[in-house]
Amino acid sequence: MIKSSPASLVITAVIAALGLGAGIIIGYLLRAPPEEGQSGGIHGNLKPPGLTYGEGNGSLADVLKQCRRSSSDDPAIRNYLLEAEVEACHAANCQVDLPRVYVVYKLDTGHIDIDGKLDERAWEDVAWSEPFTDIKGGDTNPPRFETKIKLRWDDQNLFVGAYIQEFAVWANKTLHDTTIYQDNSFQVLLDTSQSNHKYKEISINALGTIADLMLTRPYMDDGEPLNFWESELARAVYIDGPINDPTRRNKFWTVEMAIPFKQLYAGLGRGNDIPVDRETWRANFVRSEWQTEIVGSKYLKRLDTDADWWVWQSPGVSNIHLPDKWGLIQFRDVPINSTTFQPDKKWVTTNALLDVYRAEKAYKAVTGRYTIKKELLRLPPYVLSQRCIRDLDIQLDWGGFRVTARPAEEFLEDGHTRTDRFVWFGDKKEDFF
Repeated sequence: MIKSSPASLVITAVIAALGLGAGIIIGYLLRAPPEEGQSGGIHGNLKPPGLTYGEGNGSLADVLKQCRRSSSDDPAIRNYLLEAEVEACHAANCQVDLPRVYVVYKLDTGHIDIDGKLDERAWEDVAWSEPFTDIKGGDTNPPRFETKIKLRWDDQNLFVGAYIQEFAVWANKTLHDTTIYQDNSFQVLLDTSQSNHKYKEISINALGTIADLMLTRPYMDDGEPLNFWESELARAVYIDGPINDPTRRNKFWTVEMAIPFKQLYAGLGRGNDIPVDRETWRANFVRSEWQTEIVGSKYLKRLDTDADWWVWQSPGVSNIHLPDKWGLIQFRDVPINSTTFQPDKKWVTTNALLDVYRAEKAYKAVTGRYTIKKELLRLPPYVLSQRCIRDLDIQLDWGGFRVTARPAEEFLEDGHTRTDRFVWFGDKKEDFF
C-alpha cells in the first residue's frame, strides 16, 4: 500500500479548498436573478409571516392593507403603527408637536390689585389654562382636585393667578427660602431664554410664605440652586375660609403674584428689559399635594404616603426640573383674545437639538460613551430627513459632546446644544455658568 507523506496531504487539501471556492464564486456569478419581491441577500426572502408581498400584485399598498388587517385586533401594534406614521408625517411636513401653550395678553388700561382674589376685570377678560394633570401624564392617575392658572403682563411685571381647589387648607412653613414644597404648595417655573439654564423657581404655600431660587441648570446636569436670587415679587393668598382649622371644610384658595421682569431676566444680561411682542418662554406650574389626617384640632401630614405632583405640562416622568419638557407661554401686545399662539421659527431646530441631546444621553447610558455617529443614535426621522434640518453635526470634546443643527431655512441662525443641555443660537457667547 502506498503511504502519502504529510506534505502531499496538505497540498491536496489546499487544491481541494481552492477548487471549492472557485466553484462557489462561479455559481454565484451565474445565479439566476432574484424574483421580484425576494430579498436576494444571504438571509433569503425576508418577509414577515402571513404577508404575501412579492406575490401577485405585491404592491406596497397591498402589504399595508394586509398588515392593517393582521394587526387590527392588537392595540400595541396599532399604537406602534400610529406612532411610526406620525413620525413619518413630521419628517415630511416638518411640523413638530407643541406642548401646552398659553398666550399672555398685555394690560392696556386695566389694573391688578395684588390681594389674592382674582376678581379684577383684567383677570375676567382672559381664559383659564387647561386643568393640571398628573406629573407622569396619561389618564391613569387623574388629580383629585382642580388646579388652573391665568397670566397677564405690563411694563414691569408678569402677573400670575392660580386657582387651587382644596377641602382642607393648611400650611406650616413660615420662614423664607425653606422647603415650601413640603407643605401643600404652588410653584412657578420660568426659563426666560429657553436655554435650560438660569431658570427661576418660586414656591408659595397657603400662608403666603415663599421660596425663590435660580437654577444654574437642571439637577440631572449637575445644576446648583442659587438661593441668593430674590424674585422681589408682590404676592397675596386668598382662602375661602380659615386655615389650619379641621372644623371648617374649605373649597379653594387662590394665589396672586406680580413678578418683576428685571428679576426674571437676572443673569441673562437683559437688565431692566421687558418682553417684546411674541417673545416666548418655557414655563411650568406645579402643585404639591400631601395627604393629611386630623389629630386633635390639627391637620397632620401623613408620612406613610408621598406627595401628589400635579402640573400644567406633564414631562412624562416624576421630575419637574426638565425645562425642555415644559410648556410655552407667549407675550402678546395685541387686543385680548385676538390671536392664537404663534410658534417660533426656531421651534423645529430647538426640538431637533433636544432630541439629539436625549439620544446621546440614552446611548451613553447603554455604552458608557457618547458618539459622533448619527446612525447609532435613536433619532426621529424629521431630524435626519434633511427636509427640516439641513445639516446636523456632532462633535466630541472635553465636556462630552456638542451638537450643531443648521435649519432648512438658510436665513435662520444655526442652533447648538451640548452635554449640559444648554441651547443657544448663532454666535451667542456660550454659557458655562
